[in-house]
Amino acid sequence: MNCSRIKKFFLILLCGFLLLVSLPRSLSLQEQEKKPEEQGTFLEIVVLANEARTDTGLDVRENQEIYFEASGQISLQKGNPITECGPDGYHLQTVQQPFSDKDIGALIGEVVWLVSVEVDEKSQKETRHEISEKFYIGAQNKIIMPLNGRLFLGINENLVDDNAGEFRVKIFINED
Repeated sequence: MNCSRIKKFFLILLCGFLLLVSLPRSLSLQEQEKKPEEQGTFLEIVVLANEARTDTGLDVRENQEIYFEASGQISLQKGNPITECGPDGYHLQTVQQPFSDKDIGALIGEVVWLVSVEVDEKSQKETRHEISEKFYIGAQNKIIMPLNGRLFLGINENLVDDNAGEFRVKIFINED
C-alpha cells in the first residue's frame, strides 16, 4: 500500500471517528430544542364557559413548570355575538371578575389544596376548607405552580351561567 492510500485511509477513519464523537453532542442539542410536549406529559382539557371551574384531574407540585396553549371561542352572554372572545378574553375589565386587571372571559387557572372537609350532620351540607392560588393563562403561557394541589381551569368571570362555548386547552408538563 502506498503512502497516499494509507493517509487517505486514516483520514477517512479519523473523519468517521470525529463524526461518532460529535454525534452525542448534536443529539443533546436536539433534545434541548424539543418542544415541551416532546419532553413530558401532554393532556388536552375542554373548559366549558358556563362552569365556574373545570377539574383537570392533575395534581401539581409547587414550582412545577407547566405550559398552556388554548384555542376556541366563548360567548360571555349566550346568543350575543358582540361578547364573543378567545382565550385572551374580551377587551373589558371590571372589578367583578377574579382578575380585575385582565380581560373578562380570559382563560385562568387555579391550584387548590384541600385542607379538610366538614359535613353537617343534620343537613349533610359539605364545607370544604381550601387554600388556593389563581393565575392568568390567556391563549398561551408558561406558569410555575404556586403551590401543591389540584389544578383547575376556568374563565375570568364570576357570573358564568349565561356563557356559552368552550376553550380547548393543551397542557404540557415538564417532567424534569
